[in-house]
Amino acid sequence: MKESQLMRKLHNGDKEAAGLIIERYYADIYRFCLYMVQSKEDAYDITQESFLKFIKYGTSYYHQNLKGYLLMIARNLCFDYFRDKKVTETSVGWEELDKIAKLGNQIKEKEDIIYLQNLLKALSPDIREVVVLRMYEEMKFKDIAGMMGCSVSTAKSRFRLGISQLKRMMEECDDGR
Repeated sequence: MKESQLMRKLHNGDKEAAGLIIERYYADIYRFCLYMVQSKEDAYDITQESFLKFIKYGTSYYHQNLKGYLLMIARNLCFDYFRDKKVTETSVGWEELDKIAKLGNQIKEKEDIIYLQNLLKALSPDIREVVVLRMYEEMKFKDIAGMMGCSVSTAKSRFRLGISQLKRMMEECDDGR
């Protein structure tokens, strides 16, 4: 069923449509939250809250990109999380990574995933967000910029800066071996 059909049903009060939307996008939103907050439990809570907000205010949704809209809700909740709570540094374990669907074609081994996950923690939240949205969610810079409230050139600049920082950290790790 197309997004427009689902949204029409949701606007008409069809609860099954809300369930289909959650089923379709849950893994994507959870994965984004996990990369942003680095905590399985907090990512789960933020994902749940994202869908609750969507269901509560979903009848006022009239955008073109439903996944982008859901990611924007999750993004705002992630920033609320950072603002309201001091985040303790935790590593994402093997079990959490096994549960995440569709990790992308660039990363082949679980060790590489954990290594990259730990490198991502070192990036600032704005830069990490652009890298995650571009690499893992495969969003276009135009959509990322709209979601973050910045220009396309700023989104591209943050992405290049993030990739540059990741490369530098990888080189430093290689030099230390």
